[in-house]
Amino acid sequence: MHALKRFTQCGSLTMLFTVFIVLFGVSSTALTTFGKTSPNVQQPPTTPPVKGRECNTHTDCSTLQSTSCVRDPNDSRLRCLCGDNTAPVNGQCFAKYKGLRHMCSNVNECDEGMICAIENATRISTFGKITGGTPNTKACLCDEENGYEEDTRDYSCNMGDFQAYTSFFVPVFSVILSLILSSINSKGF
Repeated sequence: MHALKRFTQCGSLTMLFTVFIVLFGVSSTALTTFGKTSPNVQQPPTTPPVKGRECNTHTDCSTLQSTSCVRDPNDSRLRCLCGDNTAPVNGQCFAKYKGLRHMCSNVNECDEGMICAIENATRISTFGKITGGTPNTKACLCDEENGYEEDTRDYSCNMGDFQAYTSFFVPVFSVILSLILSSINSKGF
């Protein structure tokens, strides 16, 4: 009877709480199975990626509007791609600007850091061969006069050495400038 009195003195809620902690604290699966979806649900089949038609020159892509014969970044093959280097969807391109080596008629069509110019027919491009097309074919090329260089890894234009220098010197210059200003302020000027 002494144990029964002690049980009522401690309170039945405390004892019940202890039982719940022992039961559910040890078994974490009881907490994680609530709200879980059934593992037997099958994922819908994924559609294969759309690839552009293979080509050798820009004239091979003349039947597909707004496409150019450029290197596909996914498999490095020459394909008829839209300005953003994606394959046309149902024969349509929705890219606002054109990337490196895409045919253009003026600079407003090209991405940032590019100009629309006649490509040097004797120059070996990132394609690893002399680019095809007519001698007067204009293409979006890197604006080398403003420091943009062709990146052969991702077929785009970047700031080249200028970007590397600024990413190093700007933080260093900021630290030096803050040290100079703090020393001037500490002297009471």
